[in-house]
Amino acid sequence: AEYAEIRALPHPRRFAELTPEAQHYKSFRTLWKQKETSRVVALAFSPAKPHRLAVVSGTKVGIWTAGKAGSAEASSSISKFKDLTQCVAWRSDGKLMLAGEAGGSCAVVETENRQVLRRFRGHGDAVTCCSFAAADRSKAATGGRDGKLRIWDVATSELVRTVDAHSDCMKVLTPGPGGPDVWITAGYDGKVRFWDLRLGGGEESAAAASMAVATVDHGSPVESGAAFPGGALFASAGGTEVKLWDLASGGRIVQTLGDAHSKVVTSVCLDASATVLLTASFDGFAKVYRAAGLEHLWTYKLPGPATCAAWRPDGKAFAVGLDDGQWQMRQWKSPAGDKGEDGTAVQAEDRLSGWGGPSATPKAAPKRGAYNKTDGHMRGMDAAPASDDEVVEPERPFKKRESQLDFFLRKFEYRKALEYIVTTQSFSQQVGLAAIEELLQRGALETTLTEIGETLCLSVLRWLMKVFGGTDTLQQQLFMEALHTLLDCNKCLQPPSTAELLEAVERLENKVTQELKIQEVLMETGGMLKAVTTL
Repeated sequence: AEYAEIRALPHPRRFAELTPEAQHYKSFRTLWKQKETSRVVALAFSPAKPHRLAVVSGTKVGIWTAGKAGSAEASSSISKFKDLTQCVAWRSDGKLMLAGEAGGSCAVVETENRQVLRRFRGHGDAVTCCSFAAADRSKAATGGRDGKLRIWDVATSELVRTVDAHSDCMKVLTPGPGGPDVWITAGYDGKVRFWDLRLGGGEESAAAASMAVATVDHGSPVESGAAFPGGALFASAGGTEVKLWDLASGGRIVQTLGDAHSKVVTSVCLDASATVLLTASFDGFAKVYRAAGLEHLWTYKLPGPATCAAWRPDGKAFAVGLDDGQWQMRQWKSPAGDKGEDGTAVQAEDRLSGWGGPSATPKAAPKRGAYNKTDGHMRGMDAAPASDDEVVEPERPFKKRESQLDFFLRKFEYRKALEYIVTTQSFSQQVGLAAIEELLQRGALETTLTEIGETLCLSVLRWLMKVFGGTDTLQQQLFMEALHTLLDCNKCLQPPSTAELLEAVERLENKVTQELKIQEVLMETGGMLKAVTTL
């Protein structure tokens, strides 16, 4: 085996090191915080820029956007509803919005002038979920507390089809792959169903069983769900669990996240790249998981029980609604800030996403020569690889220059190694203790300290006095081992043969006495603290 280089002893880690992904989501900070008059039941970001946020609370839908200083501004408030609003959904171009009501109707709203263009009427109970078709903007679907799935023609508000989808309240409705006739639904009956309405022909609810391509049982009432791009994978949240299904293969379960929260999970949503899942729960926490393996990345403490959550389409912010009417938006904070024309702080990433307000302008071109100072010199053996770089090891690895200490240890010249440690002024004490441990592991520490003469013995004593009391527990044990071996085995100290050695031993004895006095005071203090805590 090759000789291993002597390095400083590693210190014990007090906290686990964060992965780059965890550090990224740790940097999400609360940018907006608002309070509504009643419970926030749904949140949705517009797919089109500037990604306005729709907040459903009470009998209105508030639309929020970024102001000049990046603060939240209510651009409009749609309150033309006769009953409590239950859900909201944007069209892909951001011009139309669906808003379901507790009275059984669903309004089609033009977001620019806040006008209700038409209403879908037909549900016998509250409309709890709604969505536009992904491939056909003229089609929309609604789901109600009666468990029925209804397909509508947006232009004429005509009911196209009704399907008995669930035996209990439907909570999730999202477009599936394959056109406007494919949908994914889930509800309080615990079932997740994948529908292809083309299989039923022109028949109504009688053909519901034949139109369900796949049906899976979540095991508890489903509160929320999110479809991956392509519609083959679907994440369902119900109870305290989050499950990932492969609907394309007939409903095979891919991953299960048991006990994701201590209380019911009220929302699950995907970011823009479909690599991260955000969950919110009634336990007052929001958590971020890696979508591929459901590994936990980060947890956010919320001021109350969460009812809904939504990712912004650019993946740089998310919003969470609470049961007491509060809602907040957290946004990724760039390591380096920037300033707009009005002097307000604008993050560099926000300039690209359009959330820096009117002062948001493209970044200035880099100065001449900036490439050489940043990217131009990021090469060579000293350059650290990026996360997406593939490291190719050379056929002949770079041979690092060997230190003098490593040379002596490799040649088994232990006396010279000890002399180099105690006589070199710039030598690190941590590396010196690492060399003491190496001698101890080789069984050469006692022999080395026994054979040294008076001059080197005095240097070793002075070096040990420098190390005394200035190390951690592990290194302190190595110090005590070296000191005990030197005092027990070296003949120059039995008794000290010179005045310098005697003086060094006396100074060491004084330091030990001072340390014992400190320990006595600490013991008294510990007893007093114990008496106080037991009262």
